[in-house]
Amino acid sequence: MQLKLVQEEKMSSLGQLVAGIAHEINNPVNFIYGNLIYAQKYIEALLKLIELSEIYTPKTIREIQEFSKLIELDFIKEDLPKLLLSMSVGSNRIEEIVRSLRIFSRLDEAEIKEVDLHTGIDSTLMILHSRLRATQERPAIEVIKEYG
Repeated sequence: MQLKLVQEEKMSSLGQLVAGIAHEINNPVNFIYGNLIYAQKYIEALLKLIELSEIYTPKTIREIQEFSKLIELDFIKEDLPKLLLSMSVGSNRIEEIVRSLRIFSRLDEAEIKEVDLHTGIDSTLMILHSRLRATQERPAIEVIKEYG
C-alpha cells in the first residue's frame, strides 16, 4: 500500500511538472506566433517597397547595386516568405506539443470523470513522436490507429 501511495505521489508530481512546463512554454510561443502575422505583413510591405524602388530608381546607382549583390537581395526576396512560413509551422508544432502535454498531465482534474481515450492516446503519441522515428539502431516504429 505504501509503494502504491509513493507511486501515486510521483505520478501526481510528474503531472504537475508537465503542466507547469507546458504553461511556461505556451506563453512565449503565443507571443511569437501572434507577432508572426504582423511580421509577415510588414515584410510583404517592405518587399513591395523594394520592388517599386527597383522599378522607379535608375539602375546606375552603383552603391545600391553593390549592396544588393552583397546581401543577395534576390535570394532574400525569394526566401523570406518561406522562412516566415517555416517559423509559423514550427510555432504550430510547439502549440500541438503543449496541448498534448496538458492533456497528458490533466493537472486540473482531481476527480474521476469520463475522458476521450482517443485524444489521450493521440496526445501521448504526439509527445513520443520523435522516439518513433528510425535510428541507427532500429527502423522507424509505425503506429497504426484503428479506433473503435
